[in-house]
Amino acid sequence: DELQSEYLMLWLLLDYSADVLYALDALVRARTGFLEQGLMVSDTNRLWQHYKTTMQFKLDVLSLVPTDLAYLKVGMNYPELRFNRLLKFSRLFEFFDRTETRTNYPNIFRIGNLVLYILVIIHWNACIYFAISKFIGFGTDSWVYPNISIPEHGRLSRKYIYSLYWSTLTLTTIGETPPPVKDEEYLFVVIDFLVGVLIFATIVGNVGSMISNMNASRAEFQAKIDSIKQYMQFRKVTKDLETRVIRWFDYLWANKKTVDEKEVLKSLPDKLKAEIAINVHLDTLKKVRIFQDCEAG
Repeated sequence: DELQSEYLMLWLLLDYSADVLYALDALVRARTGFLEQGLMVSDTNRLWQHYKTTMQFKLDVLSLVPTDLAYLKVGMNYPELRFNRLLKFSRLFEFFDRTETRTNYPNIFRIGNLVLYILVIIHWNACIYFAISKFIGFGTDSWVYPNISIPEHGRLSRKYIYSLYWSTLTLTTIGETPPPVKDEEYLFVVIDFLVGVLIFATIVGNVGSMISNMNASRAEFQAKIDSIKQYMQFRKVTKDLETRVIRWFDYLWANKKTVDEKEVLKSLPDKLKAEIAINVHLDTLKKVRIFQDCEAG
């Protein structure tokens, strides 16, 4: 309530700016082309008809329902009335998927995503803990948030940081928190422990997988070097020649020339392969006199 009332105009500005953004997003979505049998459809009427048949259209309509008109009757201190805006959440995941495929640093982006998910989950859990404490009564037992009539615990920053601290300890199952007293407190803590175990086990697994993928190319390259070393030792190659071979592999790794181009490009159509080849080699070809006047394509 304190956060809602003290910064009411800021919240209203952010809320209705987001509503405008959601409406613009729906308009853009309705005019976004799609592939049909490999061909791009750009006809406006067909785009609109296609958009109306998608699940995203239903979510967009529901998310734009002006439920906050109920403020006129119940007052401004009920932000829960805008919960239908969370139906746009799927667009955030779509943005993450598209960015991951287009960024040059996909592993760093994935790690950033995981960190964001962790922070959001901890934040939401902290909000639920504070709401339950308010429902039961602040300071009524050792588990809930302390009595806010005490100046130290009445500050907004302390309320949030305390709740965030409690949420972090509970979801990560590290450290100790005050034990529950009432049945509803026990139930919430049990659910929190289960959610924490499932979510963070998944996150740790994903992080391990990403780290393995980041080192996969280096591990494969190192295996090739080890095989070459064993072969040269078996054939009793001179030390000087062995050093030159190792330096050559170091040069390949330093200049990122260990990628099998044929393997990477084999799934592309011939036209795209040709365009990539032209883009890569055109500057070199232009140095040859007979190709100097040639253009790409």
